[in-house]
Amino acid sequence: MSLNCSYQAMQSLEEQVLAALSQLSLSEEGPDVVSAGQVYDVVATGGAVRVLLDTEHLSDELQEALAGAITPLVEALPGVERAVVKPRPQSIAKRAALPGVRRVVGIHSGKGGVGKSTVTVNIAVALAAQGFSVGLLDADVYGPSAPTLLGVTGRAEMTADGDRIEPREAYGVRMMSLGLLLPEEQALIWRGSLIDEGLPQLFYDIDWGELDLLLVDLPPGTSDVHMAVAQSVALSGVVTVTSPGQVAIDDVRRGLEMFADLAVPCLGLVENMAGVSCRSCGHVGALFGAGGATELSRQTGLPLLAQLPFMPDVAVGSDTGHPVARDATGHGLHFHTLARSVADALKLTEQEEVSR
Repeated sequence: MSLNCSYQAMQSLEEQVLAALSQLSLSEEGPDVVSAGQVYDVVATGGAVRVLLDTEHLSDELQEALAGAITPLVEALPGVERAVVKPRPQSIAKRAALPGVRRVVGIHSGKGGVGKSTVTVNIAVALAAQGFSVGLLDADVYGPSAPTLLGVTGRAEMTADGDRIEPREAYGVRMMSLGLLLPEEQALIWRGSLIDEGLPQLFYDIDWGELDLLLVDLPPGTSDVHMAVAQSVALSGVVTVTSPGQVAIDDVRRGLEMFADLAVPCLGLVENMAGVSCRSCGHVGALFGAGGATELSRQTGLPLLAQLPFMPDVAVGSDTGHPVARDATGHGLHFHTLARSVADALKLTEQEEVSR
């Protein structure tokens, strides 16, 4: 049975793959592999499609047989360049949505030092200014910086009933960070079971209220923290922040593979520090490399959501707790445009801007 071409154009690549797989069965009498729960999820990164199998419904022998049938079927679809069929990680399962929160999105970088947290905070401030109900969870447990970036000091407090923790608010953004739960100079070493037990509390023990979007500032790289976040809450996707240089781009590729394995799609790329403008002559130099995110976007099919130049006032605003996105003009306009691209990628329509 073939799919109608006009209908195909309306579907995402993931939906087209699932539609094709719904016509595949391991036996003549049995249900299709999607209805039977044998296909856990499909994640497309451009033309590369990852099909994750649910091992709870398949023996090792059937997994091999199913992979052999799925690969040519998926690779025959228009727009698919490569299909990868593999079992889902045993520790990952479908999670219910966070109560009261319409979307949860991770902000990630392959390596540190690319301005991920600064970008996250400014996206959050811009979205709040555009009328969305926004929360920010600083889950970068190795270097929580959201309090400094938003100018928030002091310790977090309990709600009036004593059951949950009250998030702090700045520039219209509800924010929680480990930096508000620990003494300022105390270091916290998060490993293994502490991550598994502690991170879910940062989601569910906070009184977020009703949110259109919760942004999660993730640590750079790939670690147990990312796995624990994916286990704790249903992520709508991630936005990946990188600098233009090849070293950063190489690390981004690893992060994209990790999130695809966790059945979390990448919504798009943000290239930060994409050129530096000389204040005297106006010449734009590529101090941090050039063209890396553009080429990665071309190779993967992921949208390049923004190319943000190095802006000294962004650095000053970060250190003083005055994010530039509090103003929609000047350099703040870059982040307002990026915020709208993120909202569009999540299909947050005008009618959904205010939670009800």
